[in-house]
Amino acid sequence: MSSTSIAIRQREWPIYVVLAFVSMSFSATGPVAIIIAAARQGGLSMQQTSSWLFAALAINGLASIVISWKTKQPLLFLWTIPGAVLVAPVIAQYGFATAVGTYLVCAVTLILLGITNAVAVLDRWVPMPVVMAMIAALFLRYVLAIVDATASAPLVSVAMLGAFFVLTWMERRGKRAIPPIIGAVVAGAVMLPVSGFHWPHGGSNAWIATPMLTSPVFNLHAISQLLIPLLVTVLFVQNAQGIAVIRNAGYATSSKLVTLCSGVLTALTGVFGGCPSVLAGPSNAILVSGGAYGRHYVAALIASAMFIAIGCCATGYVWLLTTLPAAFVVVLAGLAMLGVLEKAFASAFSSPYPMSALVVFVVTSANFSLLGIGSPFWGVVAGCAVCHIIERG
Repeated sequence: MSSTSIAIRQREWPIYVVLAFVSMSFSATGPVAIIIAAARQGGLSMQQTSSWLFAALAINGLASIVISWKTKQPLLFLWTIPGAVLVAPVIAQYGFATAVGTYLVCAVTLILLGITNAVAVLDRWVPMPVVMAMIAALFLRYVLAIVDATASAPLVSVAMLGAFFVLTWMERRGKRAIPPIIGAVVAGAVMLPVSGFHWPHGGSNAWIATPMLTSPVFNLHAISQLLIPLLVTVLFVQNAQGIAVIRNAGYATSSKLVTLCSGVLTALTGVFGGCPSVLAGPSNAILVSGGAYGRHYVAALIASAMFIAIGCCATGYVWLLTTLPAAFVVVLAGLAMLGVLEKAFASAFSSPYPMSALVVFVVTSANFSLLGIGSPFWGVVAGCAVCHIIERG
């Protein structure tokens, strides 16, 4: 290798470090706030939340290093954000161990789907607009919570919203700036002292993660309520988006490999309370947004190492987020979902199946339980029925 080539690679290192840091910052702010919000809704303890975060960050990060190194592709696996939203009411109703049992069933199913390539059958019977309408209904509740948070804590909330939308305006006009969600975090943090917030004296007594092996409980009602929506979001929302991002960057990423990795990682993280693992679309999109083709995996390795470090300090990180005013976390989680909600509405209602999407949205938004099964499952069933009987028929 020539000295010129070595010098070029040395000059590229800062690019990959910056890309990794931005990718880590994006996923470790808003998406982690979604986990905290889901854990609060499910009534989880600090130790259980720490274990969940350890699994989501450290275990997935370690696996991402191995997978990215072996394939020489930027394959960063994290957790499914819609899955975190889906599981919160199930944890509250049936308990943490029951959610773990459902994760393991989901893992086995993903592995079987990957081996047999039966994903194509699900893809044919569950149209993407139906899936996105379900996602829109689930995420809308969290985005609407921004309004109440703004009324209760206007200084912090307005600063975060202002920074987010100004940076979004700049981003959509091609002006380089920090990601909007990171800008919202910085603006909110600056306004915290002005709003009268003070850190508790003494701080956290512990920072190291508390991984807890949880014995699974297999509850048929919980499995029937959660399994299908989880599989749909993992396969057709998260992994599909991640694969599209990597392929668009020029890499021949195998959907079979991604599905198998999701299944194995879901089993590994699930026993510690982590919701299903997926190929992270937005985070990987950041990793491939600069640098040279064929070396993006370097950024994935650096980002994965950062996630491992944060995951190992999960208890302190959970304390940090839970100590902040509730409005800060609520607005942060809502803003993290805003972009996905926008795309979900566009995908669902600009499709050839607007009535199917509307049925899914209404049924899922009703937030009811029938035969012990929650509304997201019935929303998908009703939407698929309308799609195949009326709109496709």
